[in-house]
Amino acid sequence: MLYLTIFILLFTFVCLYCFYDCVKPKNYPPGPAWLPLIGCFLIFVRLRSKYEYTYLALQQLAHTYGPVLGLKFGNQKIVVISTYDLVKKNLLRDELNGRPDGFFFRARAMGKRKGILFTDGTTWSQSRRFTMRHLRTFGMGQSAMKMQITIEIQEFINHLQKISEHDVVPMHRVFDVAVLNSLWLMIAGHRFDYEDEKLQQVLKVVHDIFRSMNTMGGLLSQMPFLRFIIPELSGYNELIRIHKVFWSFIGDEIKIHENNPPENEPRDLIDAFLLEISNKNGDKDNVFDRENLLILCLDLFLAGSKTTIDTLGSIFLFLSLHPEWLGVIQAELDSVVGRSRAPTEEDLPLLPITEAFLAEIQRYFILAPLGVPHCASEDVILNEYRIPKGTLVLFNLYSVENDEAYWDEPNLFRPRRFLDERGQFRRNNFSLPFGLGKRRCLGEQLARSALFLFFTNIVHYFDMKISTDHDKPDLKCYDGFTLSPKPYYLKLTKRSE
Repeated sequence: MLYLTIFILLFTFVCLYCFYDCVKPKNYPPGPAWLPLIGCFLIFVRLRSKYEYTYLALQQLAHTYGPVLGLKFGNQKIVVISTYDLVKKNLLRDELNGRPDGFFFRARAMGKRKGILFTDGTTWSQSRRFTMRHLRTFGMGQSAMKMQITIEIQEFINHLQKISEHDVVPMHRVFDVAVLNSLWLMIAGHRFDYEDEKLQQVLKVVHDIFRSMNTMGGLLSQMPFLRFIIPELSGYNELIRIHKVFWSFIGDEIKIHENNPPENEPRDLIDAFLLEISNKNGDKDNVFDRENLLILCLDLFLAGSKTTIDTLGSIFLFLSLHPEWLGVIQAELDSVVGRSRAPTEEDLPLLPITEAFLAEIQRYFILAPLGVPHCASEDVILNEYRIPKGTLVLFNLYSVENDEAYWDEPNLFRPRRFLDERGQFRRNNFSLPFGLGKRRCLGEQLARSALFLFFTNIVHYFDMKISTDHDKPDLKCYDGFTLSPKPYYLKLTKRSE
């Protein structure tokens, strides 16, 4: 009788839990029905399998349920906001500018909330203020930054010439070190050699982590208990292995600075942060500690290089399949720059077709279609719906760049949409490649400069053809936290002077 009573109580508890777990909050945005424990995860998996990409699966659900889409994966409530009008309006709302606090977002920071990318409140505001101030001190947005990029590009062009003399060029990976160097000088005061084996291994891990996780933090953020049941299949073991590589690499860099302090003024951001640690030791609400420095550097290392690397990779992937555009850009560069010198940022106002091409590339190949995840820091009313505090919020930037209310035939690649009737470049405020509001990309100036200078210099100095020894390049990218081009190889030949 006792066992029967226990069984009935347990059965009743499970039934009540399952019922409660399927009930949506009052006025929650419309979306698929929820199942116990998994929510609408199975529907998402089916659509993800059909459309191959996370953002297209969510776009399809938005077509069905509307531009404010309510979901639940495991224990994680998710709201997806689509269309230009809604995205722009709500990116500017402070109460939707928090960051999620799921398992993945803490695991990368040793179980804590550290760094700048996935924090909010005091930690985020102090870290961002410090980072912006000192990146400017060490060159961000200044002539020193442009000079650093120019020097790096000269080294990179020489590197490409050496490779291309004897072999085809792996365009999906060739930008890794050069782009990182443009940022690392400000962070750590030095650049890496292109053949640095340790760095190459770390950069491979960077690509792995971006492909293994989606914008929502992956399965572990939705069902964190799986790490105890299936640590290998759930990706937990791989996640920790990858981050140990990052922690070790950046930890060694910090140790070098600790063992070799500056004689006078800080030489780079790491020096400046270590100085803050010593000055504010013991202060209440102090975010300046070694762990926060490590995760801050990790955030800058990943976010500051990955999207620029993949954008450059996507540009030359597109050019390899549409060589007519290569001729158009080269003709404009030759007419403005000539053949006796390298392009510089001072040439930009005189290169409207090139600037329009790059703007359209960033609209057409939006490599972060769901941006960086946000979180509702309090209950929020959006239209007639209520988004509960703690809900993960995704802004569908793919819908922004393809909103037919603002873009004529958005599925077509048409750089001329960024030119006025006189053929001059016209910036279109409907495009948001760097986000909007207080969470706007803090490395935007560096990214814009690096993208323009790397692109124009390579096109200026090289012709390119698809390698016949490898598979034809494929415009379909790898899915993940961002989209990244699949491996492809080009034969580069130096253009005549």
